[in-house]
Amino acid sequence: MTKPESSKSGLTVVLVLLGAIVFGLVGLPRFAREPLVGTQPKDFALPRLESMGPGGAPGKPVKLSELAGKGVILDFWASWCLPCREQAPIVDKVAQSFSGRDLVVVGVVVDDEPADARRFLAAHPVRYPSVVDEQRDVARAFGVHALPTLVALDRAGRVVAVRRAVVREAELTEIAEAALKE
Repeated sequence: MTKPESSKSGLTVVLVLLGAIVFGLVGLPRFAREPLVGTQPKDFALPRLESMGPGGAPGKPVKLSELAGKGVILDFWASWCLPCREQAPIVDKVAQSFSGRDLVVVGVVVDDEPADARRFLAAHPVRYPSVVDEQRDVARAFGVHALPTLVALDRAGRVVAVRRAVVREAELTEIAEAALKE
C-alpha cells in the first residue's frame, strides 16, 4: 500500500467513527424508549408562582397527589428559554381545548428567578398555573435535562409521555387524550 492509500483508509475510519458517535448522541435517543413511561412518580408539592410574594416567599403549593384521578401535563420551562416561549401558547391552547375534561396542566418553572418568570407571564399570559421548582428536585425526578420538557401522567398517576423539545399542537392533543384514558 502506498502512503496516500493508507491515509485515505485512516481518514475513512475516522469519518465512520465520527458518524457513529454523532448518530449515538443524536439519533438513538429518538428511537430509545423513554424510561419514565409507565412509572408512577413520587408525590411532590411546589409553590404556585402566582401566589409567591416579594422576595420569593412560597405560595400555596400544588401537590401531585391532589390531582389523582385526573390527566396531568407538566410543562417544565424557564422565561429565558426561547423554545419554552414558543411552546407556552401551544400548551395554553390545548389546555383550553380540554377544559372541563379533567385534564390539569401545570407549568413548572426551573432554573429561573421567580420574578423573571412572573414578568414573562405578565407579558405572555397563560390560563394554567405555574409552580416553582427552585431546588430542581422535581426536575431531577422527571429527568429534566433540557427545556422545554413536557411530562404527561394518566388518571392513575403513571407517566404516559415525555417530550424533551417543543411539542406541536396535534401531538400535544394526542398526549392529552392519552393522559385522559381510563
